[in-house]
Amino acid sequence: MRRTARLATAAVASLALAFPIAAVTATSASAAPANGSATAADASTDVFARKAKKKIKLKKAKPGTHYGLAGNKITAQVRGKGKVTFTVNGTKVKKKIKKGKASFRLPAELGPGTYKVKAKYKKSKGTIKTIVWDSALNVNEANFTISLSTPSYDYPDMVGTVKFKGKTPNTGYVDIYRDGKNKGGSGSPNYCCMDGVGEGGAFSFSGSYFLGKVAENGPGTYQYRAFYTPTSSFDEYIYSQWITVTVVP
Repeated sequence: MRRTARLATAAVASLALAFPIAAVTATSASAAPANGSATAADASTDVFARKAKKKIKLKKAKPGTHYGLAGNKITAQVRGKGKVTFTVNGTKVKKKIKKGKASFRLPAELGPGTYKVKAKYKKSKGTIKTIVWDSALNVNEANFTISLSTPSYDYPDMVGTVKFKGKTPNTGYVDIYRDGKNKGGSGSPNYCCMDGVGEGGAFSFSGSYFLGKVAENGPGTYQYRAFYTPTSSFDEYIYSQWITVTVVP
């Protein structure tokens, strides 16, 4: 019995010398994934991947919009059919998914401030922020009646003020367009006239300049809008309420 035990011990010792410890350790480590166990890094990656799949990608048409004008357009990109539920300022609106997208335009009635827009589709959610700037283009009168029998220098002036992104500008331009059609700028057939913005965001159109040009159209009722832009590029602008001018003989 003792002889047999010694032989077994010698055999184990010879095997240990034949396989270095480092080799044994490496073999056992590489064999671990084969047994179905995952590393901590793999588990962490899976968690982030699952969370990413649950998020809705949201985009906004513009960095922000101006108070009183059309609200910003928010678009959700999703995979699937049905509707996306948008929530802003406590109000929920459902929009149908078309070609992997659902869009929602914020109400024009939202006051100045920063808003968080949430979107939900099944278990997926998304959030995006958008701003409504405190902007306005106000005129002293929005309804005029003038007569062709009256000299244009006796027509009333139209004056106003501008507030842009919460500030009162001292520069910029106010252009007036018939029917609010400003495409083409000063080269547009609907272009009427222009004035620069001065101290306190003020501008002024003399009666003979604005209303005198309207009178050239002859008897009738016409609608105009005034547009303010901070630069001559006209890349960004706000506009006034409708200005109605009635011309009588």
